[in-house]
Amino acid sequence: MNALVKKTILALMLCFPLAMTAQKGGADDAKYLAGAVPTENGYVTFKQIFNTDGVTREQVFLALMDYAQQALVKGPDALSKARITEADTLGGLVVVSMEEYLYFKRKAWTSDRVRFNYQLIFRAMDGGFAAEMRRLTYQYDDVPNTELRRAEDWIVDAVALTEDGKALKKKPGKHRRCIIDRKDAIFNCALEWVKK
Repeated sequence: MNALVKKTILALMLCFPLAMTAQKGGADDAKYLAGAVPTENGYVTFKQIFNTDGVTREQVFLALMDYAQQALVKGPDALSKARITEADTLGGLVVVSMEEYLYFKRKAWTSDRVRFNYQLIFRAMDGGFAAEMRRLTYQYDDVPNTELRRAEDWIVDAVALTEDGKALKKKPGKHRRCIIDRKDAIFNCALEWVKK
């Protein structure tokens, strides 16, 4: 088994438990409440900086390119429009336009899923990288004439939380929970990929 195959299998094994949390939901919704979905200029934008001490910017960039291609663009739920749209070696920039299925429920006889689109931006630096997820939209593709939903209209605090802010509303809460879990899985798997 070559090194690339081993690395891909390892990353998928690391990411699988994180992805499964998106399907479960749970009684403890604290991490999904007020402030869990940040906005920037009115748009949902998730940002995080990761530390990878001892890894050069070039190594981080190459690992992020590999991660984007192998685990995301060629991932098991990726759809035809998933692709790397920019790769700037000098600037350490990797931009990915993703289209994939996001599952709320997945069983042998039934599934509840949406076609999930978003943009990922990775900026490699010496000893770490910045990750950003933005332009989130989704659509039920198995329902005739379903509309494209923007994250700003569905998962932000004002829409997805109860009036007192202490609980998630049923339908938008389901979407909010799964999108946050998917973002966490993508960001954390990118970190593990760079560290390996």
